[in-house]
Amino acid sequence: MNEIVQMVAQKFNLSPETAQQIVDFILAQVKGKLPEGLSSQLEGIVAQGGGNSPSGTDGLMDKVKGMASGLFEKS
Repeated sequence: MNEIVQMVAQKFNLSPETAQQIVDFILAQVKGKLPEGLSSQLEGIVAQGGGNSPSGTDGLMDKVKGMASGLFEKS
């Protein structure tokens, strides 16, 4: 998750503490909207950080897309 906090801090020119608060808030809001099984998967994805791109977002987005497609396939 530190990679995500660093990205937010750099992108919006924020202190690391403020960026951490923002990331924590957004994560809590997203988890609150997901079914219980998916919210725990989201925690795992965020804990692993980003992917292979310099910004770290490619792998993370692929994981989120895979998780979302799995949700719709089960419906």
